Amino acid sequence: MRSQQLLTTPGRQIFWRNMQRIAEALSLCHDAGIVHGAISLHTIFSHNDDIPDYRLGGYEWCVQIAESDLDAGREGLRNTSVVSFRQDWMDVGKAARTILGMDGTSAPLLSSIEFKMLDRLANPPVFQLFDGRTVLREIKDVIEELDRVGVGSEGELVLYPSRQVMLSDLPSLTSGTIPASEAERVLRFAADDLLGPEVRAVPMSSGSIRLVTDIATYIVRPEEGRIGTITAASKRRSDDRVADAFEIKQRIHLASNRVGAQERAKRSGLAAIGWAEIANKKTGAEVRDDPPSWYALILLEAYSLLRQQFHIYPVKVVDPPDASSKHLVWVTPREDEARDERRRRMELRGCAEALERELSHDQGGADWTLAASDALAGLRERQPELSFEAAETISGARLYGFASSEPVLHGQLLYLRPRKDVGLEQAVRRRLQNIVAARSNVELLRAIDDPAQVAVDEALVEVAAPGQAPPDIDASKAKAWASIAGGKSISVIVGPPGVGKTFLISKLVESIHLPAKRSRILISAQNHETLANMEHELKEVLPPEVAIIVRVERSKGGAENASLRARSMDVLGSIQKTNDLDIMAAQFRQVEQTLQPAREEAIAERVLRDTDTLLLRSSNVTLATTSSHVIEEMIADGEQFDWVFVEEAARANGAELIGALLLGNRRVIIGDHKQLSPFDTLERQKLYDAQRSEEILKDARKQLAAFSDLPAEVDQALEVLEADGPLRVDVLGLAIRLEEPFQSIAIREEEREQANGYSSSIAATLLEQSRMHPAICRLVSSTFYQGKLVPTQRVIDRKLTLDSMGGLPASPVVVLNVPALSMVKRRAFEENRNGSYVNLTECSVLIDAVKRVRPRLDQKGNRPTLVFLAPYWAQVKQLERMLSSSLDARDGTLFGFDSPRKDGRFVYTSDSFQGGQADLVAASLVRNNTLVGGRALGHVRSPQRMNVLLSRAKHKLILATSLTFLGDAAEGTDPDHLGGQLGFVRKMIEELNKLAETQFEGVGPGATIVSVDDAGRLVL
Repeated sequence: MRSQQLLTTPGRQIFWRNMQRIAEALSLCHDAGIVHGAISLHTIFSHNDDIPDYRLGGYEWCVQIAESDLDAGREGLRNTSVVSFRQDWMDVGKAARTILGMDGTSAPLLSSIEFKMLDRLANPPVFQLFDGRTVLREIKDVIEELDRVGVGSEGELVLYPSRQVMLSDLPSLTSGTIPASEAERVLRFAADDLLGPEVRAVPMSSGSIRLVTDIATYIVRPEEGRIGTITAASKRRSDDRVADAFEIKQRIHLASNRVGAQERAKRSGLAAIGWAEIANKKTGAEVRDDPPSWYALILLEAYSLLRQQFHIYPVKVVDPPDASSKHLVWVTPREDEARDERRRRMELRGCAEALERELSHDQGGADWTLAASDALAGLRERQPELSFEAAETISGARLYGFASSEPVLHGQLLYLRPRKDVGLEQAVRRRLQNIVAARSNVELLRAIDDPAQVAVDEALVEVAAPGQAPPDIDASKAKAWASIAGGKSISVIVGPPGVGKTFLISKLVESIHLPAKRSRILISAQNHETLANMEHELKEVLPPEVAIIVRVERSKGGAENASLRARSMDVLGSIQKTNDLDIMAAQFRQVEQTLQPAREEAIAERVLRDTDTLLLRSSNVTLATTSSHVIEEMIADGEQFDWVFVEEAARANGAELIGALLLGNRRVIIGDHKQLSPFDTLERQKLYDAQRSEEILKDARKQLAAFSDLPAEVDQALEVLEADGPLRVDVLGLAIRLEEPFQSIAIREEEREQANGYSSSIAATLLEQSRMHPAICRLVSSTFYQGKLVPTQRVIDRKLTLDSMGGLPASPVVVLNVPALSMVKRRAFEENRNGSYVNLTECSVLIDAVKRVRPRLDQKGNRPTLVFLAPYWAQVKQLERMLSSSLDARDGTLFGFDSPRKDGRFVYTSDSFQGGQADLVAASLVRNNTLVGGRALGHVRSPQRMNVLLSRAKHKLILATSLTFLGDAAEGTDPDHLGGQLGFVRKMIEELNKLAETQFEGVGPGATIVSVDDAGRLVL
């Protein structure tokens, strides 16, 4: 069989059916007392890779078991000098491994049950019955498992330990070799035990299942959602009954807690097997034409539109509560029992409660309207523009006041809803068109979920191949370079902060293009700033005479081709008129008119549009955002690139990635799943719950019919999903994964590396950063990257450009440690402003500390840069107000510092500053209250957000927060220190304390914790 075919699950289904035919033939020989003795690739015949047709030959070399004298003439034809039934099965296993290419560099990634089958054939048991019927039964199990999983992920059983088991039972299994306090190591010990080669299950009368391994016995109680709970665990005893047990052939995944198990099961879709199902030996599957990933991508975009229905609220327009508020339009929620009942079935808040919550987070823009219909689209009449202004409670009824662009009659029964987002609808249409275009590209649809399932055509690997890696790059970049050059369906590069992802891409592009100067390369990203930086880097290595580089961007006026249009004007301006081309006089005249300031717009637009198109088609390197209309147009025109690079891929979902990836023969995605995720991912993923999705899909087709110009394939796909329950389960799991495809692939490859014991050929991680001071790097590395991220020698030797004054420590990390609210006689530190938060104390101490830092010019004469960061927009606005009087209008500086983006702006939310950097970063975490757990921390509970916030500084990080408050919040959710959601907060505090005791050359301690008194003043 073709090696590429064996990388896919359907291909291996055919392979195992072929091996079933060989086992049947050999079983007939053995039943007749005949040893084959010469099974190899030379005795297995096939004419077609696409159907099971293997035939076993070589019978002329068989040996009757009763023969007393073996024919010496046949001896040389056999694999070994030993002939036996057992050796025959070993030869079958050897042939199977050879056909699969298990010893080669491009071996397929088999499921656990396939690995076990190969191991059984390679080493048949000596003291157990292992005959043809046993082999056929076990191969049948393999085939049924592959049929059941289809093209989804490898089948697995998901379970988690109860709290008591985690605290006492699991630690007892280690016989004291691992302390019970080291929860992660204990959990890893149990997980390794459950991944062992011999795991057996015994159903119990109580409905639980007893798992027996070489080391331990686990009692598992099946739960809803295809997960199980370990309710007890003990060391294996000699009297443990296993005679009536059956072998667990699927992989077992041990999660640390119930939430982790539920998330794993949701992401796995049909691949997650219910524990009750495995006990009853139930399996089943259907063969479908389209990969489930195609349906999942459709679902992603369909839900982008369908989720809007949960922000439409039935209201009644009422009289103002008093004369002073007559200028506002007042509404109150009205009863809609059917709508509220549906929301209850989906475990959503009722309309009145949801509206109250949503308006409490309203930021005051003209974002609302009133309509007579609750249809998602198709509203014809002009709608008023509303902005939320006030809320009142009158006689127990909740009233909401809105400023309105038009008068609204009292007494009407209407629907309060967000204003139509034309940009969203256009983007969804574009992405759906791209998904429909990808329908026939089955390899890409498989690869976007699991690149290891798909091989690259060897002919494509030779086209526009990169050369040798530059000798001066670090080892992790060299490894990533080799992985990309090796040829994978999608190469994944994990790039933590400051590791030089842009530099690596520019060097790869240079290596690809320079030899022949004919390559076509597309570089895509989520935002224009990343592409602008990339364009600048590329122009350093590829001058204009070597390569045409074109970037499509959105101008401030909304036109998406501002950069491209400027380039077109340059091209037209360079055209020299010549008398030798009189036939083109009219064209020259049009070009001249286009270049005139007072030009005829119709002619100019036509000339410029034609020039834009010519430039795009002629460019060697095209840069465009993943959501650009240019991507859709190039797909429609059948354009194809030698390479596609997608930067910031961890911030894109599968529907956003598919368009750019569809255009490339070779594909590389670069990002960091430990920084920010795609927008609103957590809220979107909640909709993929089986119960919620079933409810949404009931009228999804009717709701979407109101949108014009959606591809017909969307309705067809939703019809299939509505009717096919098993497919829907698989697709929902895939949809969760494809909301964050980069993260899913990266984590899966990490798990495979741990399971297989060798490095992934798909994913590579860059580990040397050249941004952060070594002390800042150590804080980020230990908190988020297991200590693997290290500084380059260049950063270690870099000269400082900042001086500390007025008693402020010179340490690269300075924590302004505000007292916890629970420890002071104060009403509050933080203030809620329309759902966002402000902390005036942190603003004041942060500004005070920054004033004590003096910038000095670097070796090139550049000023150091400064940025203030906060996770909340209200704190950003407050900092801007407090800093406005300190801005120097003459040169756009603040306290002698330049702005990080040279635009006079110094304050950002941490989310909006991903990808940015500054010499000095002053960050406020804002939250400080008496709550506990995730509610107390708010945005700070996100490790991705904190990673971005802590990793922007080059020389100095000043952090305003309360370490006591942070520690108490983490302790409240995890008093036993078992890990969990806020484990990173505890790690961060521990590392800060270690840095305070570690000396760094030229700056003293790596971190200094400066106290802030109850009045909000620095104690220096």
